[in-house]
Amino acid sequence: MKPIDESELGAIFNKFAGREVPMKAEIRKVAGYTFREIEPALNPDPVLTEMEKEAGLHGLSLRVWWDGVAGTMDYRTNRVNAHIEEGADGKYRVSSRFNIG
Repeated sequence: MKPIDESELGAIFNKFAGREVPMKAEIRKVAGYTFREIEPALNPDPVLTEMEKEAGLHGLSLRVWWDGVAGTMDYRTNRVNAHIEEGADGKYRVSSRFNIG
């Protein structure tokens, strides 16, 4: 399978843009610091599962980013990064931002 060019990602993944991914947030205190921990409310989440399957059809793995999530900085040409963003209404949705890495 030929590598996916980053310019092709929109054509493959934009069908997910705008779809809601329910997230839950909890306030955590660690060593005197308070922070907000966010994660998908459903495990597995049907939208993320569908995105992962689509990525696999194109020889890619899926990595999902949202505010506060930690991840490695390694660059992988066979991985698509998808982003979940909080809207003005407080709901989280898949953004239209997809990139290789």
